[in-house]
Amino acid sequence: MADEDGSEEPNVFVKLPDPSTGAFATQTFRAQLKKWDLLTNSRLCRFRYTRPFHRMSPSAFLKDLFDSDAGRTHLRCMNGKGEWTAILPDGGACETVTHAIVPCGATSMSIFDRLYDAAKPPIVREDTQLLMQKVDEVKDGFTIADRLREFLLTDDNSGDDYDPYGIDDDDDDESNYKSLLTPGERSEFLFRVFTHMALGGAMCQYEERMDVYTDAAKMAYKSLVVARRDKAGGGSDGVAVASDCYEVTGMSARGDDGDGCALFPGRSRQNFCYVVVDPRKRHVTVWYHAYRSYW
Repeated sequence: MADEDGSEEPNVFVKLPDPSTGAFATQTFRAQLKKWDLLTNSRLCRFRYTRPFHRMSPSAFLKDLFDSDAGRTHLRCMNGKGEWTAILPDGGACETVTHAIVPCGATSMSIFDRLYDAAKPPIVREDTQLLMQKVDEVKDGFTIADRLREFLLTDDNSGDDYDPYGIDDDDDDESNYKSLLTPGERSEFLFRVFTHMALGGAMCQYEERMDVYTDAAKMAYKSLVVARRDKAGGGSDGVAVASDCYEVTGMSARGDDGDGCALFPGRSRQNFCYVVVDPRKRHVTVWYHAYRSYW
């Protein structure tokens, strides 16, 4: 943002203490993340920033975050050896941050209703929370042992389906998994959090109940975003999400030899780096996870 003299002054970021409340501070939730192999290769950091955040210019904000002293000190990424490394090369200044806006408007769990009562074939056994099991198959490197994972790994016709093994299963004429949710609904931050929980890491120990995942996703979502009362612009409950969310997929820096800075050890839909901004408190949360195969 320009000062009165027209010069550009970067935002200043200060590391905040690790959360003492909320999902990520509870032993129960952390034990679940460990069981799903989402704990060892992940990091959660929070910062306070000094200058106003403008939704129209997130690029400058993100660049300042990763280039700040606090960002360089506390933000880390994982390499192919499973080692935590600096997010920017020594002496390199962040030049660009590749990012996308993540829709973040959900204020209820209603997005999951169709997974219970409209899925064909059923994802959850009727009148229970038990997931419907199926014969094991592998897609995108994930073992599909139930209908939930089959649904999550079914192409939503968005053109973003990632299939490194070239698997192209014949469509089931009776399945409505592709149309059960719209691409916009699948891209909602709440549903992304749920998907990450359900798919897990390479050593994930899967659950047999749907509510274990939905409850964990709800807890994590409420810990990451901020909601406020908004009778005019809120939903039916008069509540609206006040946070802005971005997914960072890459960056470039002077001194990186033109190849960019690798944020992740390989390619996977379970790689993510979310930046969640609370404009009112001037807080920003970075939630990072790297998918790493152990074989």
